[in-house]
Amino acid sequence: MHLPYVNLWLALIFDTHFHHSSAKEWFDNVAAGTCNFCRMTQQGFFRLVTNPSVLNDETLTLREAWDTWDRMLSDPRIGFVGEPENIESQWRNFTERDSFSNKVWSDAYLAALAKAADMELVTFDRSFAQYEGLNCNILS
Repeated sequence: MHLPYVNLWLALIFDTHFHHSSAKEWFDNVAAGTCNFCRMTQQGFFRLVTNPSVLNDETLTLREAWDTWDRMLSDPRIGFVGEPENIESQWRNFTERDSFSNKVWSDAYLAALAKAADMELVTFDRSFAQYEGLNCNILS
């Protein structure tokens, strides 16, 4: 089972994205029912595809974002995963640090979800390598 990070979903959907070919090559080799959104990656996807600062001329309207979402979920490879019961202890493990950072929370949550649900997190973001014990596939 895979938990693609938002950057992978964007690269997959937009053929002008710098990482589109890498994302497509990876996605073309996954089995049915193995790629999952969670609520956080869904929300991140919606937030970015409707942001003109991110996508310029390719920005989607809110309705187009939902239409894109529906098309994606019609692909037999894509599903949706809920939050596992044991996620909070893993999330705490990744975030109980003696440092200040407002940027660690979302990534640590996704890393915790992937670990707690025994999923592979797939991303282009190398910073996920910091999470000990996380099954992470960092594409390039």
